[in-house]
Amino acid sequence: MAKFLSQVYTLIRGSVGGVTYTANQFASLIAKARVSPVNPATVNQGVIRSALAQASGAWKQLTPIQRDAWDAYADTCEFSGSMGTYKIPGRQMFVAVISLAQYIDARDLYDLSVLPTPPVVPGFFSPGPIAVDIPQTPSVVGICLRISNQTGVDGVALVERSIPFNQTRQRFKGPFLSESAQAIVIPNGTSTFVEFVGLAEDYAYFTRIRLLTEEAPFRMSAKYIFRHVAVDTTP
Repeated sequence: MAKFLSQVYTLIRGSVGGVTYTANQFASLIAKARVSPVNPATVNQGVIRSALAQASGAWKQLTPIQRDAWDAYADTCEFSGSMGTYKIPGRQMFVAVISLAQYIDARDLYDLSVLPTPPVVPGFFSPGPIAVDIPQTPSVVGICLRISNQTGVDGVALVERSIPFNQTRQRFKGPFLSESAQAIVIPNGTSTFVEFVGLAEDYAYFTRIRLLTEEAPFRMSAKYIFRHVAVDTTP
């Protein structure tokens, strides 16, 4: 793996020939040999691909007015990445939001009625501060999540966790265990229990959370990743 240390290259991303260019969290440019993506072909991966394909097909059925509306909405949403902030066109925003809702629905995690119309409220769904609490009942295994936003909107959280790590691990980007995925309704201002099965005591885990507004047209939140350690709270 090689880094660009000069100022000749300031922005490059993607693959050229056998080399893939990317950047780390500090915006340092990195070049590495291009490798073929891993394809475990699991059932859940098939569900994800199906949701993406359905969302892409649904975009083709939209009217020009609907597409313009999605372009206008996408322009109100700003993503953050290793190379700075950026925006995506309406088609990508539509596929991202609709495929996420369809994935949750197809996995029978939660019943969502998908609508092709864009949100009226601009920007991402902001759940407010997300608090992660330890359950007060010693016999349960999991965490409690609480959101608090000024608009009073409830959220549907897609929760996925990682494999166990030694407590020295401080950062993790994925992949997360798709079989661990669950969708939990979190009423605004209420602490909601999320059950985790099969945790190993004294190991570190990373949990990824992405929220949708409970009612369509959906607004999607940013991704949140939390680190926590499994402990025995039994008195």
